[in-house]
Amino acid sequence: MADEQVEITLDGITHGAEAVGRLPDGKACFVAYAIPGERVRVEVTEDHPRWCRARLVEVIEASPDRIAPPCPYFGPGRCGGCALQHVAPARQAALKRRIVAEQLEHIGRLPDPPVAETVAAGELGYRNRARFAVDGAGRLGYRRAGSHDVLAIDRCPLLDPATQAVRDEAGDGWPGVDELSVRAALAGAGAAMVVTPGADALPPLPPGDTPVALRDATGQAHALRGDPTVVERVAGFDYRVSAGSFFQSNTAGAEVLVALVREAAAVEAGDAVADLYAGVGLFSRPLAADGATVVAVEGEASACEDARVNLAGTTASVLCEPVRDALDRLAEADGGSGGDADRDGFQVVVLDPPRRGAGRDVCGRIAQLRPRTIVYVSCDPAALARDARALTDAGYPLVTAVPVDQFAQTAAIETVATFARR
Repeated sequence: MADEQVEITLDGITHGAEAVGRLPDGKACFVAYAIPGERVRVEVTEDHPRWCRARLVEVIEASPDRIAPPCPYFGPGRCGGCALQHVAPARQAALKRRIVAEQLEHIGRLPDPPVAETVAAGELGYRNRARFAVDGAGRLGYRRAGSHDVLAIDRCPLLDPATQAVRDEAGDGWPGVDELSVRAALAGAGAAMVVTPGADALPPLPPGDTPVALRDATGQAHALRGDPTVVERVAGFDYRVSAGSFFQSNTAGAEVLVALVREAAAVEAGDAVADLYAGVGLFSRPLAADGATVVAVEGEASACEDARVNLAGTTASVLCEPVRDALDRLAEADGGSGGDADRDGFQVVVLDPPRRGAGRDVCGRIAQLRPRTIVYVSCDPAALARDARALTDAGYPLVTAVPVDQFAQTAAIETVATFARR
């Protein structure tokens, strides 16, 4: 059926922000750059027994939410960074709420999941960090949609002006380099470039005084010029972020996440909190300020070093080891008592795992600590749904899930989910 054109009505949305319709034979058809509710003509490009993927040929009946994309690089075969620039911001937020709810329902098997309205965190010009691929001529760009090919791009409307200025200074003289990241502290101080070299010799650094670091094969970053450390300010707290450490790439979005985590955790004076996958201490520091004693668990050495600086003088400490190993140690220290009655153990667990999620084993170990509340910060609705099922099975049903449109125009969705002990 490939290369056949057909008219269909779209009524669904996938995890990756493709619209979904049905072919005349009932087969599900995934269409990028379309919107649920539209009538479209498509050409099937990828055919499978139960589903197919199609190229959008014509929009016959357009959604009232269809808008002109703000970026000239957006569209089929062009930049693959954004998936929703053709959709009005309010509809993007509604679609992301729908995606979170459907993933929790279908993958997590949670009927009628309690998903709140999406919280916005900026439409354009919000990114403090960008990661560029490099083409054969040494020009910076992004991967084309559905391809490994690099599309050279000089300006990106998602970048904050300070971040765009670092990209401008970086220029396009990076032949033989695999990747270049740029970062600018939007509410704090500092900027940096981080180079991931290829097999060839590193080209000369561009003119300017922005610090530059080299990322080695182990992921560690080493200064080549200046000090590539920035200081970000979120919710009134300053955070040192080294070149090799992860930090949220939307500063306003990080503010939203911190506010939601503090609200969900609702710590009381003397509460003990385990902050898992803590990074540089984004959540640990405000939770300590709220009166909790916090153990920040992080497995990456650079982030641990930053966290120790960021949490110095607070009621938070850093445990630098993989989360699974740390949970064994924390359970031994707890002695399995847990709970609120005698205030032993951990009253709250906060976790912000990588995209793949925490996994059933880690979720089970968290439940064994018997906190009253688990606050889960997710960057992938499918992974959240799998872990929500695991936590529910372990006695922690979902209380609420708040989607955060931290990466507007893209398919990415952050969610702050709260689970309470049954």
